[in-house]
Amino acid sequence: MRAKLIKITHLKSSETMAEILCHGGIVGAIWGHHLYFLACNACNKKAVARMNQIKGRPKNQVFASPGAVEEAEEFADFKKSKALIFASQKMNMTPRTYLEFLYRKFPLAVELYANSKVPPSITFVTKTGKTIWIAGHMRDKTYSKLLGAVRNLRKKGKKIIFAGTSLNLRGDNTLTVKEFDRVVTDFGDKVDALAVYPNYKTLKKLCYATSSSVVSFIGKRPELKRLGCSTIETLKKYIPNLEVSSNVTSTRKH
Repeated sequence: MRAKLIKITHLKSSETMAEILCHGGIVGAIWGHHLYFLACNACNKKAVARMNQIKGRPKNQVFASPGAVEEAEEFADFKKSKALIFASQKMNMTPRTYLEFLYRKFPLAVELYANSKVPPSITFVTKTGKTIWIAGHMRDKTYSKLLGAVRNLRKKGKKIIFAGTSLNLRGDNTLTVKEFDRVVTDFGDKVDALAVYPNYKTLKKLCYATSSSVVSFIGKRPELKRLGCSTIETLKKYIPNLEVSSNVTSTRKH
């Protein structure tokens, strides 16, 4: 098996995975609800192409999930993202505090305008300009520690930005720590490291669709792009004037 198994209880597990990413490796790590994700360094073209190959996608397909609030400040253009200004003012918050509030409330990806620092592998090209999808799961300590380790390497001058996608091969639900044997079967010979949840065999059966809803903040008003585990009613409670089309994509289980 190619993958190095890294226990998330190990003191330096996040730093170890971040170093693997920094050197062009791919890791299967854990985030909210005990779900797995695949991650690579968005600044490394070979790693991006390899992760797309693992997923069976075109080699230049763009990834989401570069981080959380800190990455939003670093890589997004708040002033150009009019719906973010609108919603944050409605909630009597600054754009930063509003995003932090949303990320603590929901598993949520937000679409914002990208700035010039963002590499092509995490940049979406739209009719109105380049955007970036930033998926935050700030309530999850494992995810936050890995992001922090990646961030620390960037502060030291390393060219590394987190890029992530769901860990599955068949278009099924994202694999969970409860399905670790299947994770090893599907990805053990394809990735460089896999995070191991220490007590995965004792967990109750986990069954989730995608965890994150996606809300675009690039227009005049916030727009729901994809419905995840949250309900529309709950999202509308905290995202003022949220626009929801009748044919919005949904991965929510009923």
